Amino acid sequence: MDGEIECDLLDNWATCRIRFNPHSYARRKARDAEAAFDHYFIQLYVRGSLHGECAGRGVYVRPGDILILDVRESSVLRTSSGEIITLIIPHAAIDRLPADLHGQVLRHELPSTRRLAAQFESLQARLAELAGDDIEALQSTILDVLRAAIDDTIGQSVEPRASGDLGEQPSGTRPEPAQRGATGRSDPAPLRAVHDTLLDWARRGD
Repeated sequence: MDGEIECDLLDNWATCRIRFNPHSYARRKARDAEAAFDHYFIQLYVRGSLHGECAGRGVYVRPGDILILDVRESSVLRTSSGEIITLIIPHAAIDRLPADLHGQVLRHELPSTRRLAAQFESLQARLAELAGDDIEALQSTILDVLRAAIDDTIGQSVEPRASGDLGEQPSGTRPEPAQRGATGRSDPAPLRAVHDTLLDWARRGD
Protein backbone atom coordinates (compact mmCIF):
# COMPACT_ATOMS: atom_id res chain seq x y z
CA MET A 1 0.00 0.00 0.00
CA ASP A 2 1.25 3.46 -0.86
CA GLY A 3 -0.21 6.85 -0.01
CA GLU A 4 -0.24 9.71 2.46
CA ILE A 5 -2.19 10.55 5.61
CA GLU A 6 -2.96 13.88 7.25
CA CYS A 7 -4.35 13.28 10.72
CA ASP A 8 -5.57 15.70 13.42
CA LEU A 9 -7.11 15.21 16.85
CA LEU A 10 -10.32 17.06 17.73
CA ASP A 11 -10.65 16.42 21.45
CA ASN A 12 -11.88 12.79 21.58
CA TRP A 13 -12.40 12.62 17.80
CA ALA A 14 -9.86 12.34 15.00
CA THR A 15 -10.04 13.43 11.37
CA CYS A 16 -7.86 12.06 8.57
CA ARG A 17 -7.46 12.88 4.90
CA ILE A 18 -6.01 9.77 3.25
CA ARG A 19 -4.76 9.35 -0.34
CA PHE A 20 -3.95 5.81 -1.50
CA ASN A 21 -3.24 3.42 -4.35
CA PRO A 22 -5.42 0.35 -5.14
CA HIS A 23 -5.32 -2.11 -2.24
CA SER A 24 -7.23 -4.70 -0.25
CA TYR A 25 -7.55 -5.10 3.49
CA ALA A 26 -9.26 -7.36 5.99
CA ARG A 27 -10.07 -6.97 9.65
CA ARG A 28 -11.38 -9.69 11.96
CA LYS A 29 -14.02 -9.09 14.60
CA ALA A 30 -12.48 -7.47 17.68
CA ARG A 31 -11.62 -9.66 20.63
CA ASP A 32 -12.72 -8.88 24.18
CA ALA A 33 -9.34 -7.30 24.93
CA GLU A 34 -9.92 -4.81 22.10
CA ALA A 35 -13.44 -3.81 23.17
CA ALA A 36 -12.23 -0.43 24.49
CA PHE A 37 -11.53 0.65 20.91
CA ASP A 38 -15.23 1.24 20.21
CA HIS A 39 -15.25 3.76 17.38
CA TYR A 40 -16.97 4.41 14.09
CA PHE A 41 -14.92 5.30 11.01
CA ILE A 42 -17.15 7.55 8.89
CA GLN A 43 -15.53 7.90 5.47
CA LEU A 44 -16.38 10.34 2.68
CA TYR A 45 -15.06 9.08 -0.67
CA VAL A 46 -13.76 12.18 -2.42
CA ARG A 47 -12.20 10.11 -5.22
CA GLY A 48 -12.16 6.39 -5.93
CA SER A 49 -14.44 3.46 -5.16
CA LEU A 50 -14.63 0.52 -2.77
CA HIS A 51 -16.40 -2.82 -2.67
CA GLY A 52 -16.42 -5.84 -0.38
CA GLU A 53 -18.19 -7.18 2.66
CA CYS A 54 -18.76 -5.90 6.19
CA ALA A 55 -19.73 -8.74 8.54
CA GLY A 56 -21.89 -10.32 5.82
CA ARG A 57 -23.23 -7.10 4.29
CA GLY A 58 -22.32 -6.39 0.66
CA VAL A 59 -20.79 -2.93 0.25
CA TYR A 60 -20.22 -0.75 -2.82
CA VAL A 61 -19.05 2.87 -2.46
CA ARG A 62 -18.71 5.54 -5.19
CA PRO A 63 -17.30 9.09 -5.12
CA GLY A 64 -19.52 11.27 -2.95
CA ASP A 65 -20.84 8.34 -0.91
CA ILE A 66 -20.12 8.05 2.83
CA LEU A 67 -19.28 4.65 4.35
CA ILE A 68 -19.75 3.82 8.04
CA LEU A 69 -17.43 1.21 9.58
CA ASP A 70 -17.59 -0.13 13.13
CA VAL A 71 -14.00 -1.06 14.00
CA ARG A 72 -15.23 -3.79 16.37
CA GLU A 73 -16.69 -5.75 13.42
CA SER A 74 -15.12 -7.76 10.59
CA SER A 75 -14.49 -6.34 7.11
CA VAL A 76 -13.01 -7.58 3.82
CA LEU A 77 -12.70 -4.62 1.44
CA ARG A 78 -11.02 -3.70 -1.86
CA THR A 79 -10.51 -0.18 -3.11
CA SER A 80 -9.29 1.63 -6.21
CA SER A 81 -6.81 4.46 -5.93
CA GLY A 82 -8.50 7.44 -4.37
CA GLU A 83 -8.88 9.92 -1.54
CA ILE A 84 -11.13 9.87 1.51
CA ILE A 85 -11.88 12.06 4.51
CA THR A 86 -12.44 9.97 7.63
CA LEU A 87 -13.97 11.01 10.94
CA ILE A 88 -13.19 8.67 13.86
CA ILE A 89 -15.93 9.04 16.47
CA PRO A 90 -16.44 7.10 19.72
CA HIS A 91 -19.70 5.17 20.04
CA ALA A 92 -20.41 7.03 23.28
CA ALA A 93 -20.50 10.35 21.43
CA ILE A 94 -23.64 9.29 19.54
CA ASP A 95 -26.67 8.59 21.71
CA ARG A 96 -29.38 8.11 19.08
CA LEU A 97 -28.54 5.82 16.17
CA PRO A 98 -30.30 2.80 14.65
CA ALA A 99 -28.72 -0.60 15.10
CA ASP A 100 -26.46 -2.35 12.62
CA LEU A 101 -24.58 0.59 11.09
CA HIS A 102 -21.49 -1.40 10.09
CA GLY A 103 -21.19 -1.27 6.30
CA GLN A 104 -24.05 1.20 5.79
CA VAL A 105 -23.46 3.50 2.80
CA LEU A 106 -24.96 7.00 2.75
CA ARG A 107 -25.60 7.64 -0.94
CA HIS A 108 -24.54 10.92 -2.52
CA GLU A 109 -27.90 11.23 -4.31
CA LEU A 110 -29.56 12.11 -0.98
CA PRO A 111 -29.49 15.81 0.01
CA SER A 112 -28.76 14.84 3.63
CA THR A 113 -25.61 12.97 2.52
CA ARG A 114 -24.46 15.96 0.49
CA ARG A 115 -24.96 18.19 3.54
CA LEU A 116 -22.84 15.81 5.62
CA ALA A 117 -20.14 15.73 2.92
CA ALA A 118 -20.08 19.53 2.95
CA GLN A 119 -19.49 19.41 6.72
CA PHE A 120 -16.52 17.09 6.16
CA GLU A 121 -15.01 19.42 3.57
CA SER A 122 -15.63 22.49 5.75
CA LEU A 123 -13.97 20.80 8.71
CA GLN A 124 -10.87 20.04 6.66
CA ALA A 125 -10.69 23.62 5.42
CA ARG A 126 -10.97 25.03 8.97
CA LEU A 127 -8.62 22.72 10.86
CA ALA A 128 -5.79 25.26 11.10
CA GLU A 129 -8.00 27.94 12.64
CA LEU A 130 -10.08 25.83 15.05
CA ALA A 131 -9.80 26.78 18.71
CA GLY A 132 -10.81 24.68 21.69
CA ASP A 133 -14.10 26.53 22.15
CA ASP A 134 -15.07 25.88 18.52
CA ILE A 135 -14.59 22.12 18.59
CA GLU A 136 -17.53 21.17 20.81
CA ALA A 137 -19.99 23.26 18.76
CA LEU A 138 -18.62 21.80 15.52
CA GLN A 139 -18.94 18.25 16.85
CA SER A 140 -22.56 18.90 17.82
CA THR A 141 -23.37 20.24 14.35
CA ILE A 142 -21.73 17.31 12.59
CA LEU A 143 -23.56 14.79 14.80
CA ASP A 144 -26.92 16.39 14.00
CA VAL A 145 -26.23 16.24 10.25
CA LEU A 146 -24.91 12.68 10.57
CA ARG A 147 -28.04 11.49 12.37
CA ALA A 148 -30.25 13.07 9.70
CA ALA A 149 -28.29 11.38 6.91
CA ILE A 150 -28.47 8.00 8.66
CA ASP A 151 -32.21 8.38 9.27
CA ASP A 152 -32.74 9.12 5.57
CA THR A 153 -30.65 6.12 4.47
CA ILE A 154 -32.11 3.60 6.91
CA GLY A 155 -35.60 4.75 5.99
CA GLN A 156 -34.98 4.14 2.27
CA SER A 157 -33.09 0.83 2.18
CA VAL A 158 -31.17 -1.60 4.33
CA GLU A 159 -28.95 -4.30 2.82
CA PRO A 160 -29.66 -7.85 4.02
CA ARG A 161 -27.06 -9.95 5.82
CA ALA A 162 -25.01 -12.93 4.65
CA SER A 163 -25.87 -12.60 0.98
CA GLY A 164 -22.56 -13.66 -0.52
CA ASP A 165 -23.00 -10.92 -3.13
CA LEU A 166 -20.63 -7.99 -2.87
CA GLY A 167 -22.99 -5.58 -4.63
CA GLU A 168 -25.88 -3.50 -3.26
CA GLN A 169 -28.99 -5.41 -2.21
CA PRO A 170 -31.68 -3.03 -0.92
CA SER A 171 -34.62 -4.27 1.07
CA GLY A 172 -37.54 -2.50 2.68
CA THR A 173 -36.80 -3.60 6.23
CA ARG A 174 -35.67 -1.28 9.00
CA PRO A 175 -33.45 -2.48 11.85
CA GLU A 176 -34.62 -2.27 15.42
CA PRO A 177 -33.42 0.86 17.27
CA ALA A 178 -30.28 0.41 19.29
CA GLN A 179 -30.26 0.84 23.04
CA ARG A 180 -29.48 4.41 24.00
CA GLY A 181 -25.81 4.66 24.85
CA ALA A 182 -24.19 6.69 27.56
CA THR A 183 -23.59 10.28 26.59
CA GLY A 184 -20.53 12.27 27.48
CA ARG A 185 -16.91 12.15 26.54
CA SER A 186 -14.84 9.03 26.22
CA ASP A 187 -11.19 8.51 27.00
CA PRO A 188 -9.17 10.06 24.11
CA ALA A 189 -6.22 7.70 24.73
CA PRO A 190 -7.31 5.05 22.16
CA LEU A 191 -7.68 7.74 19.50
CA ARG A 192 -4.26 9.15 20.31
CA ALA A 193 -2.86 5.65 19.74
CA VAL A 194 -4.62 5.53 16.35
CA HIS A 195 -3.27 8.97 15.51
CA ASP A 196 0.29 7.96 16.44
CA THR A 197 0.04 4.69 14.49
CA LEU A 198 -1.19 6.43 11.33
CA LEU A 199 1.55 9.04 11.52
CA ASP A 200 4.22 6.40 12.06
CA TRP A 201 2.88 4.40 9.09
CA ALA A 202 2.93 7.54 6.91
CA ARG A 203 6.52 8.40 7.90
CA ARG A 204 7.79 4.89 7.20
CA GLY A 205 5.91 4.57 3.93
CA ASP A 206 4.61 1.07 4.76
